[in-house]
Amino acid sequence: MPVASEPPATSSSLRPQVPPEFWQSDQFRDAFAAQHMGRIVRAYRTHPHHYAVYGPSGISQGLLGRWLGLSQPQVSRTENGPPIRNLDTLAYWARTLHIPPELLWFRLPEQQDEGAVTEPVVSPFAAAAATSVLEPLAVPQATGAQPGSGEHTDDPEHDPVLVAPWNHRGTVEAVVVLSGGGWVKRRVFLSLAGPALTAPAHQWLVHEPEPLVSGLAGRRVSGQLVARLRATATELRQMDDVAGGGSVLTMAQQLFAWVAGLLDRASYGEHTGRSLYVMLAELGQLCGYSAFDCGEHGLAQRYYIVGLRAAHSADDRPFGAHILATMARQATCQGQPAEAVTFIETALAGTRRQATPALLAELYDRQAHAFAALGDTSACLAAISQARTQAEQLTPDDDPPWLYWLDPATITANAGTSLLELGQAEQAVALLDEGVAQFSASFVRDRQIFLARQAEARTLPGKQRDLEAAAGLGLQSLDLAESLDSTRGAGRLHDLYLRMKPHVQVPAVREFVERAKEFVGGRID
Repeated sequence: MPVASEPPATSSSLRPQVPPEFWQSDQFRDAFAAQHMGRIVRAYRTHPHHYAVYGPSGISQGLLGRWLGLSQPQVSRTENGPPIRNLDTLAYWARTLHIPPELLWFRLPEQQDEGAVTEPVVSPFAAAAATSVLEPLAVPQATGAQPGSGEHTDDPEHDPVLVAPWNHRGTVEAVVVLSGGGWVKRRVFLSLAGPALTAPAHQWLVHEPEPLVSGLAGRRVSGQLVARLRATATELRQMDDVAGGGSVLTMAQQLFAWVAGLLDRASYGEHTGRSLYVMLAELGQLCGYSAFDCGEHGLAQRYYIVGLRAAHSADDRPFGAHILATMARQATCQGQPAEAVTFIETALAGTRRQATPALLAELYDRQAHAFAALGDTSACLAAISQARTQAEQLTPDDDPPWLYWLDPATITANAGTSLLELGQAEQAVALLDEGVAQFSASFVRDRQIFLARQAEARTLPGKQRDLEAAAGLGLQSLDLAESLDSTRGAGRLHDLYLRMKPHVQVPAVREFVERAKEFVGGRID
């Protein structure tokens, strides 16, 4: 039977019609019982009903990804990784695939009263109690730019997060739109690339911040409230370290929206206003990083950009550079290393004579990773040297608190990761081992990822190749991953599984492969 060519992802192809009995297969039954949207997606796209139109393999991950606004690797990781827990993301996928609501273990927003909190329910295929959902904080209702009643366009030229003016009012408009409650949560933001992604960095560099203004409406914001907000943000950062972005994102978004509402409608003086902008910048960066860790890359980019705008409004150049460094990290991981290099060059240009050794270490570290992805060995090694030199000059008492995670151990381990990307596995093992040996136990997610990279380096050809040691490190990474909600961490284990699977004749490798297969869902290609 010839393979049918895939139809274009038009509005009509987004809505394949399926009969009611389509959903009654054993594969669907198991997936709904497990409350695992990734498994449901796999059952959907490989269903025999689709063979006549899409060929004997069904719908490809790439085509399904275009319907959902995701890349093929993101679809693969959703199918093979831990279950999605964000109810708004689940609802979006359910509506896109036209899943009958009665089969779901959660309620769709349209099934509830206006403004009600989405609560999980038990489907016919899931007798176990569904996971509870934290009730959102009460968020001040923001005025200013509001999303329209229809779906917002993904055209960068009309995205308010991207096109609002680079002044105080533009910052407030952008953050109010991004904190627009259910409207934002119901969308899957498409990832930005090229000039659309790097343009905000240029705007940050060339625009002079306006003088701060006071807020004149609403209740007065006290300094004590700002201090409590800062303490809460610190707690969320530390929670992200030990539990992963999936455990933090919703709470961070709620706090971000709350601060956005204060800036838009509360009363405050210039000093407090600056503190609120700084707080908003930190929360934008935290939301972006948590979304990145969850694999929601388009959403992460928007939060980073509004955080950059807020840092600009507060005239906090070092924190703006820190956001550009985190944007560079995401860009490199997303296969956009040239954009990552642009971010770092912009950050260095924008913080001359203001950057501490810790900030410079972070910037050169991200630069090394980008050059490694570009295959530029000499530039990568030069950036690694710069990062390690700056790390030797750290003065924690003088460094900003948001760089609390940066130390020589992290820089050393990251250098090993960059060399691994260059294919220099033997040298990478030495640096990874040195860095991880000194790594703080409080950074559970990062340690889990580094252990997976240590294992990966030992699977590659060379003097360092040691499959038993790789399996042992992989098992340590698995032990940590079981307490995390991190798509990124699960993805590293998925990649390691694929590398180790051909060597199951080694007993230690077989143990890792069996556990890894169970961890990522048991349905890995």
